[in-house]
Amino acid sequence: MPQVTAIRRRTLHSETADLLRDMIVTGELAPGQKIPERQLCLRFGISRTPLREALKVLAAEGMVELLPQRGARVAVITPAELTELFPIIASIEALAGELACVHISDPQIAAIEDTHRAMVAAFERDEPIEYARLNHAIHMALFEAAQNRALLSLYKMLELRIRNIRHTVRQLPEDWRIAVDDHERMVRALRRRDAATLAKVMRQHVLNTAQAVRHALAFSEPADEATAAPSAATLA
Repeated sequence: MPQVTAIRRRTLHSETADLLRDMIVTGELAPGQKIPERQLCLRFGISRTPLREALKVLAAEGMVELLPQRGARVAVITPAELTELFPIIASIEALAGELACVHISDPQIAAIEDTHRAMVAAFERDEPIEYARLNHAIHMALFEAAQNRALLSLYKMLELRIRNIRHTVRQLPEDWRIAVDDHERMVRALRRRDAATLAKVMRQHVLNTAQAVRHALAFSEPADEATAAPSAATLA
């Protein structure tokens, strides 16, 4: 593994969690891969205690799985999660889009457009971590604009798991391009305050994401065959 600067001690386990999260998002730690605790401790210049605390944080987020007496591995997606969770999120996002078109202000639209331009630039630079951060910011801004606390609470409850499912696999280039095009259509519909179109695009965008996950998993092999779920690389 490449050498990195040792982590500052004052926020040790949270900084370690951030680094591990980035390694998962970029694919350096692949779905199903056993977390190499000893190597990471040497790389980060830390003991196993803060590393394991960081792994607990990521386990709570759904990004890693803690294995009794066997350490941890990067989480793998199951067919049930794809089938059950993504359609729910799709419906919630569609409703948020409809409500946002009713309540959103001109400054909020302008801010979303600025974030969208920055996200497209991250896509063009092939920076998946920055792209994911800005993508998430756009979706959260739409939910804030919807002005429905119950809907936002429900979304937050499910969204973190969905987001981390997306980030534990690397999108194929053609699927990433489709996602960017979806966002272009979302911004155009929002600018017109076209509730019906925005709802339709947001619903399809989430379903496209599910398909992108299937494609990515179909083209990958489990990093650790002894511990990875057999179905993770063979989703239809």
